[in-house]
Amino acid sequence: MKKLLIGLLFVGIIAVVGYNYLYQDHINVDQSKASASFTSVELLTLFTDQDLQNDEKALDQVIEVQGTITSIENYTIILDNQIFIELSNDYKLKENQLILIKGRCLGYDDLLEEVKIDQAVLIN
Repeated sequence: MKKLLIGLLFVGIIAVVGYNYLYQDHINVDQSKASASFTSVELLTLFTDQDLQNDEKALDQVIEVQGTITSIENYTIILDNQIFIELSNDYKLKENQLILIKGRCLGYDDLLEEVKIDQAVLIN
């Protein structure tokens, strides 16, 4: 009987910890402070230098990125042909415009050779 209670308690603790891990609070980029600021070239270099510790500086962090818009389509833009950004709002932007955005960095896509950022908001 005692082993059964200890087992149930252990399973309960594992369930609570697992639930909290899987269902973490979402990041509110607009209200979050950026952990770092990069140019588009610096951010791309950070992910392509083969140093995994450098990736941690931006990966799953709210960051600021400055670059020139090379492509615009609906709520997505591409900075300097290598930073794919999903915007949270519709902004009046133009190609070849220099911008500063804040968003959550999802990481580097090896297949498309671009950094992915979502929930981005325009700073300037």
